[in-house]
Amino acid sequence: MPKVVDHEERRRHLGAAACVVLARAGSAGMTVRAVAAEAGMPLATAQHYLPARELMVRAAMDHLAGRVVARARTIPADPVTPEVIRQAVRQLVPLDAERAFEARVWLVLTAEALVDEQVAAILAESEAQMRANVERLLTLGRAAGGIAGHVDARAEAAALATLLNGVTVRILTTGLDPADARAEIDAHLARLTAAVA
Repeated sequence: MPKVVDHEERRRHLGAAACVVLARAGSAGMTVRAVAAEAGMPLATAQHYLPARELMVRAAMDHLAGRVVARARTIPADPVTPEVIRQAVRQLVPLDAERAFEARVWLVLTAEALVDEQVAAILAESEAQMRANVERLLTLGRAAGGIAGHVDARAEAAALATLLNGVTVRILTTGLDPADARAEIDAHLARLTAAVA
């Protein structure tokens, strides 16, 4: 009887391996051979699933997104309160080892996006999804009464994306303390609730 292969699981496994390679060796070190070795998979098998560099980047970004979504699902979100939004936003910043690993991969790919239009397009798509999710939370928070009625959810989602990206870079490159990063994020979010009676 032929062996049943879970193709999606293999892609996820390769995406996880691509993230490890990116975090360890940077963009230049992410080859199909390196990813296959990290995944413990024959090179030909890895090439079958990830025949192009763009697909390796996509697999890595999908893996990162899956990790963030899995953590976000543990946050009780009914109703969407300011605390729910705070917890959700903090999932995107390297405040612990798990998130620092994810942020390293993101930063390596961000640097590559400066010279690779395909990588830039993948990151732009990922950030657009993140902004849309934050915008949705802010809209739900406004409807629930925890976010001030005058808050423009779309504009604030964009502002938060800028803040989170900046905080992430500073934690990874200039030694910003995670406690100070939390304080900066909390100060920004406090503005959104300040006018709530």
